[in-house]
Amino acid sequence: MYTKSNKEIYRFKVFQDKEEEKEVEVEKEVEVEKEVEVEKTRTNANGEEEKYKDKEKRKVKEKQIVKEKRKETKRLEHQFVITQPTRRQMEEADMEYSIEMSKCVKEGILTKAMLLNKYSDTGGLLSEADAKKLNTLYGELAELQTEFTSLNIKSPKPENEERRKQVSEEMAVLRRTIATVETNFSALLNHTADTRAQNKVIIWYLLSLSKIEVDGELTSFFPGETFEDKKEVFYEMEENEDELLGIVYDKLTAFISFWYFSSSTTAEDFIELEKDLEAGTV
Repeated sequence: MYTKSNKEIYRFKVFQDKEEEKEVEVEKEVEVEKEVEVEKTRTNANGEEEKYKDKEKRKVKEKQIVKEKRKETKRLEHQFVITQPTRRQMEEADMEYSIEMSKCVKEGILTKAMLLNKYSDTGGLLSEADAKKLNTLYGELAELQTEFTSLNIKSPKPENEERRKQVSEEMAVLRRTIATVETNFSALLNHTADTRAQNKVIIWYLLSLSKIEVDGELTSFFPGETFEDKKEVFYEMEENEDELLGIVYDKLTAFISFWYFSSSTTAEDFIELEKDLEAGTV
């Protein structure tokens, strides 16, 4: 969780199995050509057979230390950090949102408000019952968020901590319920100017806040001076099917989206989300 001391939103590990070719020394029985002493038979001047020793080259087997290339799978650990954005970065992200919204509207893409208004004559995208249910759920969620903020400000007493945990769990349940109710019309809203602008901002934060730890130092996973530079690096990594990007991309996107859409997040929230991602339940 972000604090003034570490300025991190979340830190997590991923593992990469990498195959490496190594040259190793092994003792093997090999066939070599050597000059050896052999016993032969010949006929002497008296016409008698006699044995004598001579040297000749023959293939023999002997043990030698030889070098061989072998493939080994090495498990590499990578430490990733999503850093807390600075005020300047947040202002730049807001600007990206506004620019994308304006661009979409100019291209004729409707905003959520415009789309809902368009369907209002036919009774809206939601039934009256669903609309009332959503209003109630959003009201309950707002109350819980207010209480959660208040509990975070209070002293860390055991009873406050227990209630804070309970409120956090209740908010998670409410968010899932709201998402279920909205499923019926989410496909339409996914193509609005608002959603496209939100997706642009999430990508902006993804490229700007994702760091990897190398030799104890944090470095940008998508290097570049500007957002466009970082985006080019990202596209190149995708096109080249970068293995590490393939491993970490879903987690980075999920964590940044969760942070962006949540009013308050704790380290425990991210840990639970990571467990769900690894279990395939998200």
